[in-house]
Amino acid sequence: MHIDSPFMTDNASLPFQLTHESMASWLKSLSSLAPAVAANRLNLTLKELVRTDADANALLPLLINLCPLALHLSNSLANLARTEQQGKAHKIAKLAVQLLRHLSLALCRAIESKQLATETVPTAIFHALHLIGYCQRNSALFYEPPSATLWKKTALLYQIAEKKNWLQQEIAGKFADFKQPNSIEGVVKRNLLFAIFAPNRYAVAEIEQLFKLAAITQPLLETSMQPSQGPDFYWELKDSEPCPAKRGHWQTSRGMMAIRTQRLGGALRLGEISSELPQTALSKLTQHLCGYDQLFASVDLKPPILPARFFPGLGSVLAYLSSQDKLSKIMRLSGQTASKNVLRDMSLVPLEHEKNFYKPSTGHVSNFAKQPGFPVTLLRNHSKQFVVAESSEGAFCTGDIGMLSREQQAPRLMLVRRQAAFEDTSLIAFEPVIGELSIHDIAGDGGKTVQAVLVTDENHSEVFLPKGKYALESKIALPNGTTLLLKSCLEFNEYYARFRVTLDS
Repeated sequence: MHIDSPFMTDNASLPFQLTHESMASWLKSLSSLAPAVAANRLNLTLKELVRTDADANALLPLLINLCPLALHLSNSLANLARTEQQGKAHKIAKLAVQLLRHLSLALCRAIESKQLATETVPTAIFHALHLIGYCQRNSALFYEPPSATLWKKTALLYQIAEKKNWLQQEIAGKFADFKQPNSIEGVVKRNLLFAIFAPNRYAVAEIEQLFKLAAITQPLLETSMQPSQGPDFYWELKDSEPCPAKRGHWQTSRGMMAIRTQRLGGALRLGEISSELPQTALSKLTQHLCGYDQLFASVDLKPPILPARFFPGLGSVLAYLSSQDKLSKIMRLSGQTASKNVLRDMSLVPLEHEKNFYKPSTGHVSNFAKQPGFPVTLLRNHSKQFVVAESSEGAFCTGDIGMLSREQQAPRLMLVRRQAAFEDTSLIAFEPVIGELSIHDIAGDGGKTVQAVLVTDENHSEVFLPKGKYALESKIALPNGTTLLLKSCLEFNEYYARFRVTLDS
């Protein structure tokens, strides 16, 4: 006996019959509407198509024929959103992303139904992955967090194609935007590479160029499903995007994709590939792809040796800030006064990237060495953006956050950008997060209280949140009466979610 699923609907809810003629007539009726109105109607229809129980073989050609319209309207809305005021712009941008998301999910549902004729499945996968890639691009243009659902679908489609040996099969795209890359493997590599580029850390105009660059350069991306040692990045084929290798000697395990970007980074650095990216953005990208090799090559190994400790993890950051906050309250309650120098030592303000950070400190190193965390040795380098350290323990992970502490120096908030292995030691590239730090209790998933780190300086404010589900333009209330409005997602990984925010009292 057949039991209807609550996620299914009959064809009567669609505005056209499942024929080319009926759909063509409906599409013609949309052409006279304003882009936003047409997009909204198309989006409502696509949401129905994601749920429909219609025959997948009849549905597939119609879904493919909707691709150019969905992409055209999505691009139009993305451009329109940039000219609108913030509140309205967010709604338009959200619709631009949803159009491509829902159409790609409708294609995925047709594929997962296992009703499709075998010869049509590669084409369905190819178009679904192309749409997911363009959805990635539009999400990045508006600094949204990555979609766990779309990454999960990408992994599923890739695994189906790999099992059937369809990855390298050439597929003729009917539409200009889908002609290159022209294979399932090529489209997957473009989508992976665009994510590896970390587009949310770039300006809007640069994000557009990064997507084009990913399409052109994806043949240079080296991937392997075999366990590999020392990859640059890896992809777990689950519900998240590719990540930097955890540490220098780290090895992928079975079921992971090992990814190497050195060849691509080298070609970009040598100018073998033309790009319209500004030189500063191109240098930033090549450093990222080449494993920060030029930064590590610039270190000065001469004395003095500068001992420090690194406390990895958002939990360590929260614990440090909490202890400082308690100490500050105790001093206020006890009526103690403090000089500016003492207050600076207790402050939650990381020092600027200044020369005296590398001066040998005076004091009792023996007490400092007994602190928890991992011992590291700071090395002089010529970068104004990064701190380089050496460690023989290196038990922390690339991508993580933590506090870097030196004796008689205010600890600084750091992001682990890269680790390079050299025999029995590792070099670590730390990127300081500059600004005044404060810790706040907030409501997490299910109403559970969690803590967030707020970073403020003269130019902007941002927040580091525990990993979870967050939406742009959502509000987070702080106990002091301030409200954080999440404006853009800068980074999102297994360790934290980092957002640019505005503060309202």
